[in-house]
Amino acid sequence: MQAMNRAEADGGSWGTRHVAWLVVVTLFGCQEVSTLTPPPIPQGTTVERDAGRPEFPDSGIGTDRLVLARVAPDHGPFVGGNSAIIRGTGLTDDAIVTVGGRMVQPADTNLVDENRLAIVLPAGEPGPADVTVLVGDLEATLEDGYTYDAFYVEPTRGVVSGGTFITVTGQGTGFAEGDEILFEGQPCTDVTIVSETLLTCRAPAGALGPADVAWVRGEDGATTNLEDAFEYYDSSDPFDGGLGGGPLLGTLNVTVLDAMTGLAVPDAFVILGEDLTTEYQGLTGLTGQITFSGPDVLPPATVHAAKHCYEKTSFVAFDARDVTIFLVPWQDPMCGMGSGNPPTGRGRQGSFVSGELVFQGPNELGANPWDILPQPIAGWTRVAYVYATQPCAGDSLFCINPDPGLGGGASRILEERPGSRGYPYRIFVRPSAMAIYALAGMENLTTREFRPYAMGVARNVVAGPGEEVRGVEVLMDIPLDHYLDVRLTELPGPGRIGPDRFRVSADIDLGGEGMIVRRVQNRLLDEQFQRSAARPFRFFSQPAMYGALSDGRYRVAASWVTGEFEDDPSAHVVRNGIRDVDREVAVNGWVGLPVASAPAYGERIPADRVLRWTVDGGLEPTFYLVMLVGSDGNPAWRMFVPGTQTEAPIPNLGSIPELTDIPTGFVTWVVYSARIPGRDFDEITYADVDEDRWSAWALDVFAAQR
Repeated sequence: MQAMNRAEADGGSWGTRHVAWLVVVTLFGCQEVSTLTPPPIPQGTTVERDAGRPEFPDSGIGTDRLVLARVAPDHGPFVGGNSAIIRGTGLTDDAIVTVGGRMVQPADTNLVDENRLAIVLPAGEPGPADVTVLVGDLEATLEDGYTYDAFYVEPTRGVVSGGTFITVTGQGTGFAEGDEILFEGQPCTDVTIVSETLLTCRAPAGALGPADVAWVRGEDGATTNLEDAFEYYDSSDPFDGGLGGGPLLGTLNVTVLDAMTGLAVPDAFVILGEDLTTEYQGLTGLTGQITFSGPDVLPPATVHAAKHCYEKTSFVAFDARDVTIFLVPWQDPMCGMGSGNPPTGRGRQGSFVSGELVFQGPNELGANPWDILPQPIAGWTRVAYVYATQPCAGDSLFCINPDPGLGGGASRILEERPGSRGYPYRIFVRPSAMAIYALAGMENLTTREFRPYAMGVARNVVAGPGEEVRGVEVLMDIPLDHYLDVRLTELPGPGRIGPDRFRVSADIDLGGEGMIVRRVQNRLLDEQFQRSAARPFRFFSQPAMYGALSDGRYRVAASWVTGEFEDDPSAHVVRNGIRDVDREVAVNGWVGLPVASAPAYGERIPADRVLRWTVDGGLEPTFYLVMLVGSDGNPAWRMFVPGTQTEAPIPNLGSIPELTDIPTGFVTWVVYSARIPGRDFDEITYADVDEDRWSAWALDVFAAQR
């Protein structure tokens, strides 16, 4: 999300809630599901790419005056998904907003007051875009009121001392050696060109506050500048919390927030260390803050925070003067949570993309035969499948696209059904910036087994909610006649009862347009399973990275898992930026598997109430994340531990008024071991809990008694 003006964004509470929810869903196995519904067929809105804004039904809401003044911020990434505030007069909670002719999801349009409308931007092509608001029969347009940037940086915040690892993603940028990324005129260091649309670097030191980010092309010095695209902070991250502020030198500032709302948690108990007689303990004030000062407030420091109906949280053995803790509330009816029906609200709409698959051949004005494929043998037929890129790799509900056949979509294409120039398709997609790709091959008429032989990709497709983008031709000119071999090396030692088998996948990363995850009939084509890593994992039917895929890079993800259900203990590693095919690629960089030592599996928590574990081999992780679930089923404790330490204390806070100890009985505890290259534990944030930031991780789940 692009950096927002704090006043316009009402204190940034959306960002805090977003990060807090990310922490909850990542660690508790739930996934936030964004339900997309197709536009009504045939009554739904259909919009050509260049047809301007769609027509919407009359809302019946009238007002004397509808005026748009400005949008803040007035620019953001081409992929959308960032927040902004529309300022004006006559705004209502039934207002319909379009940006560049693409509707903002109704569920992402929220009235603050009649002068402010909070929106989440849809994707759009780089450049200026008109912003239009409709209220009943009234319409107001702010010409060129918003600009889609050609590139964006992630993360959008970092410490003033510099060193934050930055990813720059563009669309049509053509990044090349010699290009520079400047933060307020100071060059990014360690610049690595991953592809024409992706580069990485480390942010320079900067002054507190917002900073412009500029891309300077090495070829001719042409400069593209993004105002306030990054923010420097000198304490813990104002949105993502965690540790920050520099070395601990006698004063420790602790802020406690609610992980679901982002609001301050008053009267939370906070203690420095485990000695319940220490003077460094107390309750947070109305702002959720407490400060400890003294000559012995020095690193390494450990702080614990707790409140009734919340999961306790600890940061262990850190050297930072500011700590922001998100306490996760229990979803328990006795705490006023987890009961009742979810609130109703405005819905979300999906989109359609339609066009034709175009095969090369002698017919310039008509459909050509599929000569790029071999002739089918008995029992087989030639068929093609059409898909959109995913926002990320993986099988989580957030990553997987909706069924392309929803709402009358047609994603399975047969050779005997030609159109005017090619072979028509129409697929249901999530509104975003994306690429459309098709796989053509042989399909068994009995078993439906599919073998791909050719591929086509159409780039730079942008669809807004409720829109149909027509005329997207997919040129089927990429033969799938290459292979990629992946060899897993430098494995760590085994865990408690495993792992005993491997799963390796190889997907194609197109930067801001998402991932090509080749899945046909819900079967992943580029996923291999083996019981041993003694031989490489071979991926057949791969494309060469040229033409429409010239800036594509393989993302190889390897998992070492336990049992046929791919359970824990497990270890995982991801390697990005692989370009060459027809060769063997070594994938290493694993972290060690945690093994419980005190308590050993099924034993009682030790008398000193310190959890301990061991690891055998692997790289040192950036941090461990330890979580306990009590015998009552509620999350009991969450601990952030530096990768240099393999133990975590759980003090008995039962003597503190209104607090209880971990319930007696069996408890479950899990240890995550995560590595983020170049990341310092003393600057760790809640955003770093996201697996997408990890280059390697391992985990196991243990049982104990209390």
